[in-house]
Amino acid sequence: MSEQNSFRQELRNARDAFMMDAFAGPDDQASLNFAIRERREQDKDSPRPEKMVAENPLIYRLREMMGKADPTAEQVRAERGFGRITGPGGTVGHLGGAVASDLITDRSRSVWWLLNAAQATGNVINELVMGRANRDLYNQEDLGIDYSDLKQLEEKGYARRDQSGKIRPLPTVVKGAGNRAKLKNYASGAVLALGAPAGFAINQGLGLMTPFGGYEGYEAVVPDENDKSKTSNVVGEIATKYFLGRTGQLLPWDEFKQVRPDVSKGEYLAYKAFKFDKNPDYNITDGDFTTHSRILKGTMEGIHGPELQFLGRSLPVNTALLPFASAVVGAAAGVRPSAKYRKSGGVDPDAVKRGLMGGTAGALGGMAIGNTIEAERRRRNQAENEAYSASIDKLDEV
Repeated sequence: MSEQNSFRQELRNARDAFMMDAFAGPDDQASLNFAIRERREQDKDSPRPEKMVAENPLIYRLREMMGKADPTAEQVRAERGFGRITGPGGTVGHLGGAVASDLITDRSRSVWWLLNAAQATGNVINELVMGRANRDLYNQEDLGIDYSDLKQLEEKGYARRDQSGKIRPLPTVVKGAGNRAKLKNYASGAVLALGAPAGFAINQGLGLMTPFGGYEGYEAVVPDENDKSKTSNVVGEIATKYFLGRTGQLLPWDEFKQVRPDVSKGEYLAYKAFKFDKNPDYNITDGDFTTHSRILKGTMEGIHGPELQFLGRSLPVNTALLPFASAVVGAAAGVRPSAKYRKSGGVDPDAVKRGLMGGTAGALGGMAIGNTIEAERRRRNQAENEAYSASIDKLDEV
């Protein structure tokens, strides 16, 4: 009889665990994550990779089962009715509920939807690096004032009166646990702005910073009838590139060779064949590769030199990936707290400003170096092609 009762209890545990996780929506998970970060004395804002992991029940349940979960997170979930139900039934229920939640909320697919553009992937990488370079970016300070005490907040300079005379806390002052007023170390928009230099580097490398037509050797997205390399609709060209991230196709060979004399017809045709080849190729020893569904392709000998292609978007190493990497490194170096604040443990007020300066310098420096390398590569390639053509002409004369 006791075994039967035990089995029934496990079934109830499985049911309860499944219901707990399967029907906890994105808002519930976000609320849990905010509460956990609040308990840790952290700001609600966090790098998107950390947010995606923290709000994914399959990930945090597996960590709980392996004994690797953060005790603070486990405690907050328990207090809010999301504590893990132990035992075989609870384990099965939680795993099943987490999978069901993923299907219901499109959680895994939403990660892919976020990352399926080079710019978005670049932003996520940049946020992750910035968060590691300076942990204070996503933290806050306890002001030691009750959030409802608007008079004191105003006296301390943490609130001001609006046009109607009402006292309003500053945007960087938020309500924390126990109704305590907390000051965000840095404004959320300022932290997001740290990604601007890296984003610019990616966009220019993709050929999206050409408002009057196509990138060198490419058609415009909204081409002019008489010259496909130019656009007669600048607004449409900018909008299509900005919102959809589209670039024009390669110009026909007769037009392409006028602007890219360094590329031979054989190289042009080989590049087009590589670009549109749908067959997976994981043999990198031949100088190129293609993953399943052409999500990622790479070549060492494209018309842009070494390059990656992400979902059909060309990312040359010299003119896109190098400037992006140098922008991220420059921003990370700048945003890192200075020696004074690393020693004292205080918040460096100039970190974001230095990060923006470092990222901008890194992007511009990377672009200058990358363009110089690319210009030299093209010069050598053109000289080799001209020498080859001259030798063929001599053979024809003989």
